[in-house]
Amino acid sequence: MGNVRRRVAATLMGNVRRRVAATLMGAALAAMALSPLPASAAPSNGPDPVVNGQPFVGKTLTTDIGPYTFYGCGGGKGPDFSIYWTRDGFLVAGETGRNYVLQQDDAGSRMAAHLTASKTACSGETLHSNETAPVGSVNRAAGFTGRSFELLTRGTDGSLSLFGRTGNAWDAPRTVGWGWNIFTLVLSPGDFNGDGKTDVIARDSAGTLYLYAGDGTGGWKPGQTIGKGWNIFDSIVSPGDFNGDGNNDILAREPGGALYLYPGNGSGGWLPRTAVGQGWQVMDALLAPGDFNGDGKVDILARDRSGYLYFYGGNGAGGWTRSWLIGVGWNTLKAAGAAGDFDKDGNPDVYGVDQQGRLVVYYSDGRTGWRGSEVAGNGWGAFTAIF
Repeated sequence: MGNVRRRVAATLMGNVRRRVAATLMGAALAAMALSPLPASAAPSNGPDPVVNGQPFVGKTLTTDIGPYTFYGCGGGKGPDFSIYWTRDGFLVAGETGRNYVLQQDDAGSRMAAHLTASKTACSGETLHSNETAPVGSVNRAAGFTGRSFELLTRGTDGSLSLFGRTGNAWDAPRTVGWGWNIFTLVLSPGDFNGDGKTDVIARDSAGTLYLYAGDGTGGWKPGQTIGKGWNIFDSIVSPGDFNGDGNNDILAREPGGALYLYPGNGSGGWLPRTAVGQGWQVMDALLAPGDFNGDGKVDILARDRSGYLYFYGGNGAGGWTRSWLIGVGWNTLKAAGAAGDFDKDGNPDVYGVDQQGRLVVYYSDGRTGWRGSEVAGNGWGAFTAIF
């Protein structure tokens, strides 16, 4: 909190002076010229505000403010405080509400909310929230057309179909591609090229990796080659922003169990890879739900060949915190994955296809546990990929 206070103070009295001096300094000087309220009506600062919400582009941050914060500072003439948002300590122009929708410009930055007391009695006193973790780029949970939950499926004929939802029902599937059966693997990394739209990555049998940039409506721009030799990996997943730099990344596993992080550079390319684990060959499925335990950092779920499902917490800097068992019997599923928040409760969920071809959604409680499961569709066993 000390660092945040010093940074914000420097912002308000330094850099911000050049940008919003007329507003903030004018308010402060006017307040100083007024007499304070009587002792019986002395204002109460209240607790520091708390910022809630997942720090990813497209998500909404909300400010939790004590009910009597700066009580009386408005002198009975209006609001008792004003709200300002900062990005890495610099004011975000025009953002003065309790809620803030994260934009692409916020990727990689730390956000914070600040309350300035109304000028009538409190002379511009301020309270400050803690900063968020670095904001991650648009992740897979944003969908391909802006919905919070969508799935892409690949048929045996190579057709790619988009399944969106309206309310609690599936929309009619829409074909958004042909010829995708030439690829041995398809996945969505979220926004990989920095344009704010969700993309797709595909690998062919020769090991060439292609980026198909999304157009934001469920379609694709022409594919571009972003790698060679990726057929040495038997599993590739897209966790989101795993190293905390604001760009989405890839995790890739060799058959011998070595796991590597390939950091995205935010413009469709790569930063140098790093080794992030050994012994992962015991797992037969890796799932990337995003932030599964509610700490603002993306995580991984892994299923072993006995059907045990484990949680692996990401530390937000390209490594791990803790792991533990969160489920048994998951080997009854033919396929499993994660694509965002199915029931719109703010927590990322997991889906699977059972032996009968039913799509089953497993609802997360936001703390590495479960609230239950539900069959969300039939006939999903015929697809060769769901992501």
